[in-house]
Amino acid sequence: MSAPTALPSRTRPSPSRPPLATPSSRRANLISFSLTVLASLAQGWSLISAGRALGALIEGGAPGEHLAWALAAGAVSALAAAGARAVSLGSAAREEAALRRRVLSHLMRLGPARAAQQRTGSTVSVLADGAERVALYRQTFLAPTIAAGLAPALVLAELGIAVDPVPSAVLALAVVGVPALIIGFHKTLRSSSSGSRRSRARLSAEYLDAIQGLTTLTLARAARRTHERLREAGEGNRRAVMRLLAGNQLVILVTDSLFSLFLISVAAVSAVARLSSGAIGVGDALAIVLTSFVLLEPLDHVGAFFYVGMGGLANQRVIRRILSSSGPGGAAARGPSKAAGAPEPAGPPGPSEAPGEVGPSRAIRLRGASATWGRAEVLHGIDLEVEPGEHVAVVGPSGSGKSTLMALLKGDLLPSAGAVEVNGEALAPGSGATEQERVRAASALVAQSTWLFSGTIASNLRLAAPLASDDELWEALATANLAQEVRAMPQGLQTLVGERGLGLSGGQAQRVSLARAVLADRPVLLLDEPTSQVDLAGEAAIIEAIERVSAGRAVMTVSHRAGALTGADRVITVEGGHLIATEPGARPDNGAATEPGHGAGRGRR
Repeated sequence: MSAPTALPSRTRPSPSRPPLATPSSRRANLISFSLTVLASLAQGWSLISAGRALGALIEGGAPGEHLAWALAAGAVSALAAAGARAVSLGSAAREEAALRRRVLSHLMRLGPARAAQQRTGSTVSVLADGAERVALYRQTFLAPTIAAGLAPALVLAELGIAVDPVPSAVLALAVVGVPALIIGFHKTLRSSSSGSRRSRARLSAEYLDAIQGLTTLTLARAARRTHERLREAGEGNRRAVMRLLAGNQLVILVTDSLFSLFLISVAAVSAVARLSSGAIGVGDALAIVLTSFVLLEPLDHVGAFFYVGMGGLANQRVIRRILSSSGPGGAAARGPSKAAGAPEPAGPPGPSEAPGEVGPSRAIRLRGASATWGRAEVLHGIDLEVEPGEHVAVVGPSGSGKSTLMALLKGDLLPSAGAVEVNGEALAPGSGATEQERVRAASALVAQSTWLFSGTIASNLRLAAPLASDDELWEALATANLAQEVRAMPQGLQTLVGERGLGLSGGQAQRVSLARAVLADRPVLLLDEPTSQVDLAGEAAIIEAIERVSAGRAVMTVSHRAGALTGADRVITVEGGHLIATEPGARPDNGAATEPGHGAGRGRR
């Protein structure tokens, strides 16, 4: 879904380009640039000395001094180039990790509603391959390429001072003309880089979706269709990569066969002309020809630019777009955000009160709250109050707005109008990340699909309270009606739950989530379809656990199943984006299923 709220166009800040460079990366680039320039100058002097040594041999002289200078300058050039490479690679590794952390932290600060604008697979591709390409582009390519572009001018100045200024001037004109031709050539092939990145991101998204839903796809007999779709996406990605590589090889072929030959020919003709006029000797003529190879150094970066440079630029645009995306209220959040509904170790912060005001008397209060997804308004002017200790059930047909109402209460969605208060913490259309965090911290969520990590029961429970003792974990499990079953397991609290909790039944996983809510100890408990994926026996155990967990807390339950509404003090229907209050204990025919064995009264145990 797209971000639900945005600032009006007249107040929306202009988009900015978030800087990606860090002080350490700038220092590394400066060192790499300096060493690359030094390597080019040393290489130029080495070639000049080598040409003079060869000239001395041809004329019958002693090449010893020139040969010594050539070897010394060559050694300096090699060491400087190796140092520049080591600095740039080390910096790229550090910056890759830092960039990945920065993007991930920003996505966490944006929260689920805004971070979900991209598919998960695309985001994973940006964080993995994209961050690596950007780091390589910025640290191993950018500074050396700039230095390589400056190197011809420095080497030509060196050649003009030490040998002859006329060939240096002629070669300078040739060097200026070649990059202009290269830039024009690159513009005709730029689209293949962006196309390859988009194709790779789509393929990553498709593969991750397929892996995450592998069991469902198999049971639904959709595995073969998914296989064909992935095969087609893989073939599309292969073609995009081949187009990119073909363009890269074409650039290398043209530059090597045309531009390199052109520069060497200009150098040879200039050297022969000056030698024929008697302005220079054989050694200096050879030095001019040999030095022309240094002028080809920028061309060596052309192929790298098309693959490393343009690939890095394409991913850099995506990362900047993510980092420039506004958080709640139009500004990026300052600190890391917790996942929606995930319990936190500390209790919620105190309610925000204006001076002289009395603390909140309502656990939940909605005042004229409206909500939109994209451009569609789903809830219209909702008014609702829930007292502390009250259990309110919300029912209604699919698509009526129940999940949107829950998203408002969780703090994942900002109201487009009106206000939402949870334990005195308010959200309004212009609220920022701090207010959103406070609303999230005021409630604990038991979602329709409980997320359990591939660890032990204890480690999953301690997500809510990292310092909780084993006794506190057992007490929370007992409240959630799960302690007896966990004690019967051979490993007890150290039982591995498996990937996404597949080692537990659906009812057990939901009760682990309830136990986390107990450990979080929030004043508001939000239950989003807590029994939708369990059988009747599991539902009965969950309902009994909910009544224990609900003691002293305001509870909002959204469900299609009548059994999950047992014990509710009020039942409210969402219909057409509006709330319709009913009498306490009533069961309107509004799309909630009824099942045998589930009464409407409170206190079912």
